[in-house]
Amino acid sequence: MSFLVEALYLFIPFVIVISIVIVIHELGHYWAGRYFNAAVESFSVGFGHSIFERKDKNNTRWRINWLPLGGFVSFVNEGGIIENDGQVPEKITEDEMKDDAAMPKGRPFNELSAGARNVVALAGPFANFILSIVIFAGLGMFLGDPIQRISVAAIEDQSAAAEAGIEIGDIFVSINGRDASRQGTILEEIKMSANDEVSLVMLRGTEEVDLTVIPKRVERTNFMGIKERTGMIGVALQPVVIDQNKLNPIKALGHGVGETYRTIGSSMEMLGKIITGRESIQQLSGPVGIANVAGGITKASMEMEDVSLGRRLYSVLISNINLIGFISVAIGFFNLLPLPILDGGQVVFNTYEAVTGKGFSEELLMKTKFATVLILLVLAVFITVGDIEEAGVLELFSGL
Repeated sequence: MSFLVEALYLFIPFVIVISIVIVIHELGHYWAGRYFNAAVESFSVGFGHSIFERKDKNNTRWRINWLPLGGFVSFVNEGGIIENDGQVPEKITEDEMKDDAAMPKGRPFNELSAGARNVVALAGPFANFILSIVIFAGLGMFLGDPIQRISVAAIEDQSAAAEAGIEIGDIFVSINGRDASRQGTILEEIKMSANDEVSLVMLRGTEEVDLTVIPKRVERTNFMGIKERTGMIGVALQPVVIDQNKLNPIKALGHGVGETYRTIGSSMEMLGKIITGRESIQQLSGPVGIANVAGGITKASMEMEDVSLGRRLYSVLISNINLIGFISVAIGFFNLLPLPILDGGQVVFNTYEAVTGKGFSEELLMKTKFATVLILLVLAVFITVGDIEEAGVLELFSGL
């Protein structure tokens, strides 16, 4: 029974989180395409055969498919259906092909200008960023953006903090030039800076002290039971909320934009460290890693002791909404990478066409896409192995 519960903890939150993020991404493509009057054959939620579908006034098929993992939009090309985001839609039947009235209304996608196709390609990632802004802004309005006084409650012997001269009772003022009145800021800077110098300004009594600490890379099991490789300095933090700081709509919008921008910046920083060899590729997470985090959050919330069921469900809801915000940023950022099968790659191809007046040959496009798929598959296997190891799945099966 416990195995079934563990599986449900992983599967249900993951399906909800990833489906929302991907469907919003595909809606971005859809809305931009319709703005340019592109004909849309279908918009599908999930994969596989449809269990429900209907046509709208533009003869676009809106489908719910049996495998509830994301979705895709399929635009009509001059020669029939084109693939979008690597998904192959069901084909229009021969009878429908003969019946002009049954064909999706609008222009074939390949008749759009290169600039219009760029807008459609970029609309998916930007829809993800907008979703993140809305989520972070909403949380800022209803829960606040707490201002805290964060002090050092304990220091481990021979830790990076002890070596840097940090003392119990020191209060964080700034970290790497960022205001340190929020615990999340401190944790982010330290976790992202394994083996790199971190500049601290600490309040010691009435005096501000400048210190430099080098977080050590450690492997640990966090409060959700997930193994992680991260930077740590060996201190226990004691946060005290000074102001719950609930935001008005204007400030909340700024908070949402700022949080999204900072998350994109962190993603770029991590990618740069991976490219330069300062971080392992396994710092990235794939579907298993996302399921691991979503399931871990849900499990930790549902297993809280001396807390009512309603409060636990509320914690699950808020935690996963926050996770959707961060995953949405990650999906949007990843799709902007200039790889042939991603939205960023389509922008490169379209821009080349706009500048030169001609597109890449079909053969070159197929070869670059095939090579990219192979590379991503290898990376996916490598990342997934790391995610499975971190999730403890191998240990789970070894105990059966």
